[in-house]
Amino acid sequence: MRRLILALALPAVCLSIQAETTGRINGKVVDKAGKAIPGAKVNLKRTDMNWSKDLFPDKNGNFLQVGLEPREYILTVSAPGYVDYVEQPIKIPLADVLIRNVTLLTTAEARTQAVAGGAKVAPEDPAVALDLEGRETFNGAIPLYNEGKFGEALPQVEKAYKTLTEAKDKLKDEQARADLAPELLKIERVLGICIARAGAKREEAEPYLLRALERNPKDEAVIHSLIETSKAKADKAAEQKYRDMLETLHGPSPDAAYNKGVEAFNAGNAKEAKIHWLKALEISPTYAEAHYMLAMVDFGDNNLKGTKQHLQKYLELAPNGKNAGTAKEMLKDPSLKNIK
Repeated sequence: MRRLILALALPAVCLSIQAETTGRINGKVVDKAGKAIPGAKVNLKRTDMNWSKDLFPDKNGNFLQVGLEPREYILTVSAPGYVDYVEQPIKIPLADVLIRNVTLLTTAEARTQAVAGGAKVAPEDPAVALDLEGRETFNGAIPLYNEGKFGEALPQVEKAYKTLTEAKDKLKDEQARADLAPELLKIERVLGICIARAGAKREEAEPYLLRALERNPKDEAVIHSLIETSKAKADKAAEQKYRDMLETLHGPSPDAAYNKGVEAFNAGNAKEAKIHWLKALEISPTYAEAHYMLAMVDFGDNNLKGTKQHLQKYLELAPNGKNAGTAKEMLKDPSLKNIK
C-alpha cells in the first residue's frame, strides 16, 4: 500500500516542477486620488523578441497575467488623458509574482510634481518632457526680461517658444493642449517685445506684436515695441499711428510733442518745430527743454524778446539744466540784456 501511494504521488511532483518554469505579474492602476481609471491599458513587451500583450484592468483597476517566461520586459501603462508610465526592463521572476501598482498622472499633475520635487529627469512621455523643458527655459529668461536685458533674454525666449509649440503639437491630452495654449500666447508676446527691443531684425517682431495687440489693444509695452518695428521699416505712418495710440491711452504727451518738434527742427522746419514745442508747453507748462528750444528758434528769427523770455523761463525751471550754462551766457549778451 505504501508503494502504491508513492507511485501515485510521483506525477504530482512532476507537474509541480513543470509549473515552476513560468512567472506572473499583477498589480493595480489608479489615478492620484486612488481611483481606478476607465480605459487604462497595461502592455508587456519582451525585450529579446517581437512579442507583446495588452492587459486591461478590471473596474477596480486590478490586472493579472500568468504563464510569463522569466525574461525581461518593458512595462507600459497608459490611459486617455494621462501621462504614460514606462518601466524598463522589468524581470519576471521564476515561479513567483512581480507586483506593480501604478499611479498615473495627468500632464498638469506630472508637471507640478516635477517642479515641486526639483526633478531634472523628464517624464517618459516626450510631449510632457518638452512641456517641462519649455516652461523651465522661459522661467529662466524672465528675470533678464524684467531687467530690460532683452538681448540676453531673447535666445531663451525663442527656445521656449519653439519647444512649447512642439509640445502642443505632440500632446495627446486635449485638456493639456488647452492649458498650454494661453501660456504660448504669453511667450509669443514676450518674444515679440524682445525681438523689437534687441533683435538684429526688429521688423520680424511685428507678426507676434500685432497678434498680442489684437488680444489687448491697451498693451503699452507692445505698442512701444511696434513703434520700434515701424522705425526699423522706416514706416513713418505706422510709427505715428502707434504714437497716437499711446497718446489716446494716456492723453497728450509732452514728451511726444517735444520729440516731434526736435525731428522737425532737425529736418530744417523750424516753423513746424515751434508748433510742437508750444503744444508741449500747453500740455506741461514746466517743460523746461521746450522753452530752451523755443528760445533757439526765436533767436534764429531775430525775435530777441521771445528769446530772452524763453531763456529766463528755462533757467527758472532748470537752473542746473544741461543748457543752463549756454542760457546764462546768451543772456549776458548786450543784445538780449537790454531787451525789456
